[in-house]
Amino acid sequence: IIHRSISVEKILLDRQFNPLIADSGLPKLLADDIIFLTLKTSAAMGYLAPEYITTGSFTEKSDVYAFGAIVLQILCGRSMLPTSMRVAAASCQYEDFIDKSIQGKFSEHEAGKLARIALRCTHELPEERPDMEAVIEELNRVHELASS
Repeated sequence: IIHRSISVEKILLDRQFNPLIADSGLPKLLADDIIFLTLKTSAAMGYLAPEYITTGSFTEKSDVYAFGAIVLQILCGRSMLPTSMRVAAASCQYEDFIDKSIQGKFSEHEAGKLARIALRCTHELPEERPDMEAVIEELNRVHELASS
């Protein structure tokens, strides 16, 4: 399934904090012009993959990009990720990247791994992004290491 317009507002959490994606069927029911208006908001928030601007089409890698953008947004506590924060995340300068309100409440090592996964997901070139299966495998490895 290609969601087309995933954003942080569409991710719901159940009582165990498992994520659920809201309105996943809605994009297929709407006309393209209505979807385009919705996408302008997604693009402004940084969720829309850059290739959509040139190709006008969505792929699984478009949703991977949106997922990575959301993870980076959660880690840094900002809706838009400035280039300086992307550089800090890539170079593992956590004090310049991680949201101050959550510092000390997590493992910096785990946060670094999450940031690296998210940066790979938001690569400019879709062919350089992992597929979601690979992302899930990496996230499971991070979780297993954190639990041991």
